[in-house]
Parts: sequence; C-alpha cells; structure tokens
Amino acid sequence: MPEAGEVEVLHPPSVLHSTPSRRRVGLRLELSPECLMSVPKRCKQESMSFTINGAFTVNPGGLGSNTPSSTPRTMSVQELAIRLNKCRPVLLLDCRPFFAFNSFHIEGAVNINCSDRVNKRRLQQGKVNLVDLVSTKEGKDLFKKKCTKEIILYDDQTSDTCQLGPDTCLSLVLSILLREGRQATVLKGGLKEFRSQHEDLCRSSLKSQEHKPLYSPTTPMLIEPAIETAIAAQVLPFLYLGNERDAANLQMLKDLDITYVLNVTSHIPLYFENQGIKYKRLPASDSGQQNLRQYFEEAINFIDEARNNGSKILVHCQAGVSRSATITIAYILKHSKMSMTDGYRFVKSKRPIISPNFNFMGQLLEFEQALNQGIVPRDSDSSLIGI
Repeated sequence: MPEAGEVEVLHPPSVLHSTPSRRRVGLRLELSPECLMSVPKRCKQESMSFTINGAFTVNPGGLGSNTPSSTPRTMSVQELAIRLNKCRPVLLLDCRPFFAFNSFHIEGAVNINCSDRVNKRRLQQGKVNLVDLVSTKEGKDLFKKKCTKEIILYDDQTSDTCQLGPDTCLSLVLSILLREGRQATVLKGGLKEFRSQHEDLCRSSLKSQEHKPLYSPTTPMLIEPAIETAIAAQVLPFLYLGNERDAANLQMLKDLDITYVLNVTSHIPLYFENQGIKYKRLPASDSGQQNLRQYFEEAINFIDEARNNGSKILVHCQAGVSRSATITIAYILKHSKMSMTDGYRFVKSKRPIISPNFNFMGQLLEFEQALNQGIVPRDSDSSLIGI
C-alpha cells in the first residue's frame, strides 16, 4: 500500500496502451503534503488525476473518464471506401444516436447506443461494456466477430479530432477502446462527408423496416418477440396504444372504428390521410435528449378532440413502447387523480411491453408535479371508464 502523500499506479503509459491486464509495476508518484492539502476531499476520493510525462491521464475515481492526450488517428472517406469495396474485414462503429443510425448509416456499421445520459454514465463507470450497448442482436454478433479486426469510428461530421469534446460519444468510445488496449481510427468528416461521396456504400434501415423485427432503441433489454407479437391495446374505451405496423393496417383501423391517429415519430408516414383518417404528428425521437413534455398539451387536446367527437384514436410510435406510452400516461394524469406510478401501472396492465425511457419518465414526474401544484390545470374526469 502506498504511504501518505504517494499514489501507486498500476500501469505505466506503455502498458496502458498495449494490454488490458492489471499487473503492478514499480511506478510511483510522490505528492507533497501541501499538494495533498490543496486538493478538495471529493477530488481525492473520486476524480483526482495525474499526468505522466504528458502521455496519459490516470483518474483513480473512474477509468471510464480517461481520455487519450494524443490526437487520434484518422482515416479519409476514400480510404474507408477502398476497404469496403475490397471487402477487407473492419469493425465499423457508429457513435450516433440509434434513431440517426436507423435512418441512415454506412453499410456494415454497428451502432453503439451511448447517446443518452444513463448509458453514457454506466459506460463511464465501467458498469457495462461496449458490446452491451450495441443496439441490435445482429450488431452484437458482428461486434464479437470482428472485435479483433481494424476498428474505425465515426459520428455525424467530426473533421478535426483536436476539437473533439471529452463528453462526446465518439470520444468516450475511443477512450474505452484505448483502455482495453485496442487501436482505433476516426473517420474524418464522419457520415456527412462519407455519404456525400459514397452514398452507394450507405443504407437506411427504415427502407426495409417492415421486414425487420420492431425494436425499441432505448430499451434494448426488452425481448424483441414480445414487441413483434404485440397488437394494438385498448387502454381506454376510445384510445388504443400501438406501433407502426398497427398504423399501417387500414383494415384493422376500420375494424376498431379508429378515425384519429396520433403519430409520435418524425419519420413514419401518415398512411391514410385521404381515406377518412385524421392525423397529428409529434416529431419526437426516442432518446435521452428528446423533450417530449413540450407536446403533452397538444397531444391531450388532439385525443380530447377525438373523444368529444365520439371517435376512437390510435396513439402510436415505432414500437408502441416508449414515446406513445408516455403520451398515453400523460393523458391519464391530466384527466384523473392518479399518480405517475399508478398511471404507468394502469397502462402497463393494458399493454405489458410499455417501457418509457428514463428521460420520459422524468418528464412525466415533472408533469405530475405541475398538475399537483396547479401550474397545469388538472381535468379530473370520473367518466373515464376503466380508471
């Protein structure tokens, strides 16, 4: 054990970059009592860092926050295109939010879903590995298969890696890879530059999503077959909660007498606008950064319009798990005396697969507080059958 004023370092810089094994070496830093006294107690316990010869920063409070001090290696879009055209084995990691990845990405890329606060924090604290945050089962298999190959990272449009912020997803993933002793390269210009020159080597998951299992990007632990087999659930006598497949099924809408559809996505079409269905779109993504609460009143008013007209409404997003469930819970909070927890349990009793992401759950709690404090008027309605 190091004595007072000393910090024992388990790896010299060369070992940190070359091997993930934890073995003790004789490197030791000595700090004067005056230096130690000048460091706040919290920093001593959690995040005090020391730079060794300017080459690497050691942070006793969390390895996940280490970042390389040297400029990361970069690769031009032309070089990557050559590798892809020649079918050279590479592991291509997309460090953007899942929604952006699902809309468009480089062929063969694997998405690392660490854009929201929760996943990012868990990764920084070492509670999960990179493979745990790969968005799909197919991606996880590909990651494991190619993890020993050349690794190339990209985001939306990073051109100058010197300006790469330490809190960005790309920087975090790069840091984790270096910590594990792997070399990684950053695609210069990101997807934007690559797409402008090699769009033929990109693909959109949305083009073929009708042939793929439905998926909730922020709830990767949810079993896909449970989403795939779910049908539109009647939460209230006039309100159904479903997914994009339900929204695209005109016969089902007619059978259920649904003439209103609330589409809580920015990309799923308003399929039957000219066939007697009235639509409203809330252009929201299922992410840790999305402010869905801003749409609560607009959504509630649209649902009330359907109800007051004696009509039935389908509220849907992509999988019917997070966004549309959040809107439905918000509607129930507005029109009842339920707490957020009770509203969640009620909707889940009708559609067991719902799982609003943590960000949306926090916004529902804020909405509940605003209702309780009278900031937002509550319209309790005992005529809501079933509540």
